[in-house]
Amino acid sequence: MRVIHKDFKQGAIKLVAENLDDIWHIYNLIDVGDLVQAVSYRTDEQKADKIRSKKTEKKRMKLGVRVEKTSFHEFSDRLRIHGVIEEGPQDLGSYHTFNIDAEKLESFTIIKPAWLPHHLQRIDEAVKQRLQPIVAFVSLDEDAATIAVLRQSGIQTIATIDSHRSGKMFESSYSETEYFNEILRMLKTVVTTESPVMIVGPGFTREHFIKYGKEHDPDLFSNTRTHSTGNAEMNGIQEALKTGVVDQITKENRVVKETQYIEKIFEEIQKNGLISYGYCDVLDAANKGAVKQLLISDIFVRTPEGESILRLARERQSDFMIINTLHEAGKKFIGIGGIAAFLRFRI
Repeated sequence: MRVIHKDFKQGAIKLVAENLDDIWHIYNLIDVGDLVQAVSYRTDEQKADKIRSKKTEKKRMKLGVRVEKTSFHEFSDRLRIHGVIEEGPQDLGSYHTFNIDAEKLESFTIIKPAWLPHHLQRIDEAVKQRLQPIVAFVSLDEDAATIAVLRQSGIQTIATIDSHRSGKMFESSYSETEYFNEILRMLKTVVTTESPVMIVGPGFTREHFIKYGKEHDPDLFSNTRTHSTGNAEMNGIQEALKTGVVDQITKENRVVKETQYIEKIFEEIQKNGLISYGYCDVLDAANKGAVKQLLISDIFVRTPEGESILRLARERQSDFMIINTLHEAGKKFIGIGGIAAFLRFRI
């Protein structure tokens, strides 16, 4: 993400989304009631009264829309921002939808009544990550392989490749070389030689693939790590994330951090440690100054209760982390209410 301009007197920050992760960050930045300014297209009102025998023409114009709804589908390359036009050359009071597309690299401005610390923290995080290479996973066994990339919003599956080794009737058609070649071909469509690659899975197939890769594409395999997991495909990737071994190549990735924190929450709950969860219990702990670090879901933080408890935590010098609910660990976090806190002392 690029920051073009900041004007905190006007409550305005002008941004450019450069990739899919930026789209996800922007989705979490924009709140209902914000004003978003961007260039868009609408039918020229001067031609509205003419007989529409020809295709309707649309005119490029700058609009300001008061946000009523945003929508972001997991791993979509587009964010939809819907609301009422408050600024522009025409159609004031009408509804309009902006489509923020990372491929277009067009700037837009978000105007808020107040930019809160977690908003600014997210922008700083997105800017810092803009130059980081994509981290890829290959999770495989003798039957199938999954290629995925680690994004800030979660694990995106790129392809699942079948080895065609399924039972005696297919043994004659199975070729490990063809299987590995197909994995390499697909892997090279999403990474460069600078991209870290984590190769996980059970058994000897993982080791055979690493040896094959180093022999046939040594540049691509110069930056690989490997870890033995009990499962292959997406389950193997999730297993690797939980163990923390991915830290060595993904120190700044949000999903890795959040997954580890959520696993730690459940460990503390199991041993009756210094942990509190659920809105009422966490609010009580915050009021008593016992919250060392607050964890709150991206859904809960948008509620009045979420905003209130986040403000209270900051007043009491508590750290905080907003948890994305799109990935597996985030969905698990919703199961305990979407809010928890590590405590300074037992209450």
